[in-house]
Amino acid sequence: MSGDDLFDLPDHQTQFVEVILPLALSKNYTYRVPAHLNEAVKPGKRVIVQFGKHKMYTAIIRSIGSAAPIHYQAKYIIDVADQQPVINEQQLRFWEWLASYYLCNEGDVMAAALPAALKLASETIVILNPEPPEAVQHDLSEKEAIIMNALSGNKKLDLDEIAKLLEQKTIYPFINSLLSKELILILEEVNEKFKPSYKTYVTLDPLYEQEAYTLSFLC
Repeated sequence: MSGDDLFDLPDHQTQFVEVILPLALSKNYTYRVPAHLNEAVKPGKRVIVQFGKHKMYTAIIRSIGSAAPIHYQAKYIIDVADQQPVINEQQLRFWEWLASYYLCNEGDVMAAALPAALKLASETIVILNPEPPEAVQHDLSEKEAIIMNALSGNKKLDLDEIAKLLEQKTIYPFINSLLSKELILILEEVNEKFKPSYKTYVTLDPLYEQEAYTLSFLC
């Protein structure tokens, strides 16, 4: 899906967005846009989508169109995370070139290019900012206050836990608001995939080394 004529569709027409997920996938996926978000979607904006049965991810809109996918039923996007695009058209083309040049996919490029705070997912860990801005009064919404209180007691929470705490799926506006107020931080944990290999060796006790050395000449 591409072309400027696809970007401005009538409100009543069903829209679909091709998105880049920060995953090692062989292709991009298409999602359906709820009617109330038709005006909000733009290429380069982040959207919240469900991928798989339970996982939520922040994806980048690559293009907008009116054609539904043929081989699967498109899920609805859950929310639009940005007021303005965070990636411009030139950067999207650069990502495409990088994926082609390095024989990878655009999801790999996105995962490497964006900071943790811009690629929130179900497993994203949120912690309190140990050094919040001084002498600044923040007006917290009820939901934001619940998140802050929970973090004060639990030290860190993932987004799935926060969604259960708030009893709703759409939590990203609250997370983005707290990030903009510099009250929370995203903890990017690195899972070490390398596992050392161990081998067992048998050595001679030092007490018998001299005897073994002598016997080697006698044999």
